[in-house]
Amino acid sequence: MTDGNEQAGRPRDISTDRAEDPGQVPESPGVSSREATRRLDTLIRTIPGIVFRRVLHPDGSLTYPHVSASAESYLGYAPDALRVARDGCLDVVHWADRDAYLARVHRSARSGEPCVEDFRAIARGGEVRWLSGTSMPTEQPDGTILWDGVLIDITDRKHAEQWLEMVMNHAADVILTINDEGIIESSNAASEAVFGYAPDALIGQSVALIMPELERLCQDSCLHRVLAGKDSTLLGSGGGEFLAQHRTGHPFPIEVALSEVLTEGKRFFVGVIRDIKDRKAAETALRETQQRLTNIADNIPGLVFQRILTAEGALRYLYVSGGSLQVLGHPPEAVTRDSALLLNALDPSDRERFLAGLRRSAQTLAPMEDDYKVTSVTGEERWLRGWSRPTRAANGAVMWEGVALDVTDRKRTEERLLFLAYHDPLTGLGNRSLFLERFKSLDGTGGDAPGEDPAPTLRRVALVSMGLDRFGIINATMGHTMGDRVLAAVAGRLKDSLDGEDLLCRIGGDRFLALMVDVPDDDALEARLERVRLQFGTPLEIGGQVFDLSVSLGVSLCPDHGTQAEILIMHADAALHLAKDQGGGISHMFTHEMGERANRILTMRHRMRLALERNEFVAHFQPQLDLRTGRIVGSEALARWESTDDGQIPPGEFIPIAEEYGLIDDICIQVLEDACRWTARWNRLGLGDISVAVNISGRQFHDAQQLVEIVDTALTTLKLPPTLLELELTESSAMNDPENASRVMRLFAERGVGCSIDDFGTGYSSLSVLKRFSLRKLKIDRSFVRDVTQEANDAAICSAIIAMAHALNLKVCAEGVETLEQLDYLRSQSCDQVQGYLIARPLPPQEMEDLLTRGIPASLRLGPVRGAPRYSTAIPGP
Repeated sequence: MTDGNEQAGRPRDISTDRAEDPGQVPESPGVSSREATRRLDTLIRTIPGIVFRRVLHPDGSLTYPHVSASAESYLGYAPDALRVARDGCLDVVHWADRDAYLARVHRSARSGEPCVEDFRAIARGGEVRWLSGTSMPTEQPDGTILWDGVLIDITDRKHAEQWLEMVMNHAADVILTINDEGIIESSNAASEAVFGYAPDALIGQSVALIMPELERLCQDSCLHRVLAGKDSTLLGSGGGEFLAQHRTGHPFPIEVALSEVLTEGKRFFVGVIRDIKDRKAAETALRETQQRLTNIADNIPGLVFQRILTAEGALRYLYVSGGSLQVLGHPPEAVTRDSALLLNALDPSDRERFLAGLRRSAQTLAPMEDDYKVTSVTGEERWLRGWSRPTRAANGAVMWEGVALDVTDRKRTEERLLFLAYHDPLTGLGNRSLFLERFKSLDGTGGDAPGEDPAPTLRRVALVSMGLDRFGIINATMGHTMGDRVLAAVAGRLKDSLDGEDLLCRIGGDRFLALMVDVPDDDALEARLERVRLQFGTPLEIGGQVFDLSVSLGVSLCPDHGTQAEILIMHADAALHLAKDQGGGISHMFTHEMGERANRILTMRHRMRLALERNEFVAHFQPQLDLRTGRIVGSEALARWESTDDGQIPPGEFIPIAEEYGLIDDICIQVLEDACRWTARWNRLGLGDISVAVNISGRQFHDAQQLVEIVDTALTTLKLPPTLLELELTESSAMNDPENASRVMRLFAERGVGCSIDDFGTGYSSLSVLKRFSLRKLKIDRSFVRDVTQEANDAAICSAIIAMAHALNLKVCAEGVETLEQLDYLRSQSCDQVQGYLIARPLPPQEMEDLLTRGIPASLRLGPVRGAPRYSTAIPGP
């Protein structure tokens, strides 16, 4: 571009035209003008750069009347090819540098100071060249200002500087140059990441800004000595560690390496600074980890060790944990100094075995496992259990790292565990395992069938199953601690009643099993059984309490009733059950009829398990009538077995067996799910807010978590509101463990599920316990309802139960109502609900649904309350 005047806008080569040059060199005496010009041309050609003249005209325009021919060498343009843009800059000046360039020119024109010529130029080939120089302004009489100057090509230097700057700015370490006054002269970009200061912010600042610790060094004249060249300890020594200060004020550790540089008579220092806080943190973490591992090793009961067997066969311990002081009585450093201390502490027999195992492990490189006994310096014996794994070093040595745990307590308890494996911990008597072992030991050579226990053919022996009568009352009323004390005292009496060769074992709970040897005939057996019974002729006195106990006995004989211990025990148990059923306090001999009954029970158990798999247990429903509204408000779900093969099986045939052999829990679950399913249906059909009561076994109440999960799943799956479900627990089951029963009832109360006590009045409830139960209802046992209109005692009991329940804010339901007279009496006593054959027998689900749909018969519609029966005031007989 030009400024409108082609000739003015195009610089000329000052070596070709001097006539118009305002600054033409005047002739000197003795030197012609042509000679002077020639000399000037020669001088210009020898200058390593571009010589130029710039003119600022009074109108503010800039021209470049003269540019040396060397411009073509540097920029590729001949002087006459260079053009001046409208703003006064040569076209070759980089667009990004033009504003600064013009600003310097005009500032020089105003101030008369030299103009710094420093800019990038774009050569004809497109490459960027850095030009630098200085021009001096001269003002002419007409106001024109001339600058004559030289531009030097500094492109290579700039590239080197940029490369150095790039390297420095990409360095993770801070690189500073510091003069001999401790002032920072340059810094790379890392200073911002490390110290929080941009490089420009550090230049001109004292190095103490980022390294306050140097102030102390200055005070100690340490840095001054370095700067004065009198101390070189900080120079070239691999660096020293100092505390630096971040811009935010927090200190952190750094590593500093100083190098001294002398150039052109000037002395300065190059400092390389590395942030080592991460390294320091890692070192601290490593030390803490080492300390933790040491603490862990020292707290392991036993020894943590590292031992080495040299190629020459010498055994040394390189490391031993602090446990050596407790195990051996020697501190770790003593053992590592003299490994014989540990070897000498080994039991002599263990020492030889240990050394042999060590040599074997060294040869095969197999892990070492060994038990050995050591004796400390105090004479205390301890057992160690060692585990270690070997590795072979290049020099042939074998090293083991491992642990030797102190298993003294384990060894000491092994005998205890062995005792407990064959004995009852409460009474010290043998258990079932010891009984079976002892039975096998009474063997002859009778040649039993394969799979049978050896029969004691030379002796006739009796197996006596013993059970305390009504022992559960003691646990329920006085607690299990007292119950355990009673059992221990009973065990002593039973043991005193036996001969020296007999064996007494406790099987569990209040059950004992005796093996009586040498029973030649029935008379001798009866005499020995009588001796057992007589032991309980006098009450037991324990802790100020007197217990009048009796024991029931069931007897089987070998070989009369079998030769296998398990079969004989089963026979004795069957006889014991019969003795208890007959009132207790007696003995009963096993008979083959009992065996047949046992076979029937086994068959029934198998059939019930099969029925559970087939879901043959269902719920039948006995309605509960509300005596205030005359409506059916609920039902009790009763278990029924609808067998695929045999039709409906009476509850009396399967429930006792299910309770005795632990199948009642699964039956209750099936009945619960069926009852919830039908009750939810009736409520969806709009037949009223019908609730359902389901019987729960005492065993299920003891496993609270499982029972809660079963109930929650049933309610959620079948979509029955919790308030419409009631769980019935018999009075005796609740009082067997009242604390647990109270806790479980609270769990269900929190969920909205009600609980009730079934058969109330037949057990031995404590009112202090009863009031803690989270109950919804009490159910009066049918035995009191049956004669309520004839027996004053039954009437008084029913009336008292109703009054007590209402006082505890509980509802009352009377079971077994069969007559209108019973109904009227209960209604007159403000009983809340009744159930029984008068209302309906237990009904299949569909029949129950029909009853709810049509309502109760007209004959049961409640009218005015009739007068209550009058009773004699005479005291009833026993």
